[in-house]
Amino acid sequence: MTEKVSVSKALELMARELKNVRIKRELSLEDVSQLVKIQKNYLEKIEEGDFSFLPRAYIFTYIKEYAQEMGIHNDETLEQCRKELQMYSSVRSNLSANGVSTPSAVKSAVGENVKGIRLPPVRTMVKIGVVFLGLVLLVLLYLFLKN
Repeated sequence: MTEKVSVSKALELMARELKNVRIKRELSLEDVSQLVKIQKNYLEKIEEGDFSFLPRAYIFTYIKEYAQEMGIHNDETLEQCRKELQMYSSVRSNLSANGVSTPSAVKSAVGENVKGIRLPPVRTMVKIGVVFLGLVLLVLLYLFLKN
């Protein structure tokens, strides 16, 4: 059983618009799936407003590709969808942390927490490594000269 969190307006609007344009163009989900190279069940979930099946970056990319293929070029709505997906992910994690413990909620919370860790940039990591190596060499030199 999948936990559903109320989704925001831009995502709801985009999901509805994608479905309406697809139906208007008389395309099945299989047709769209072949066109955009996205699994049919992912497209179904997007049209249903269920955005909990993959990490938010993938979902946004799929929505963007789907919209492009359907001829929906509303950059403002897409940008709002991106922002809402970030908020949606935070809400999902908070619900899981606050005791809503369905298996999918726990699984998504663990996944989001692990993926949410931000490492410092590589340049910073290299600087820290160089400083650490320098300190180690100084200690070794001190010990060598002491004997």
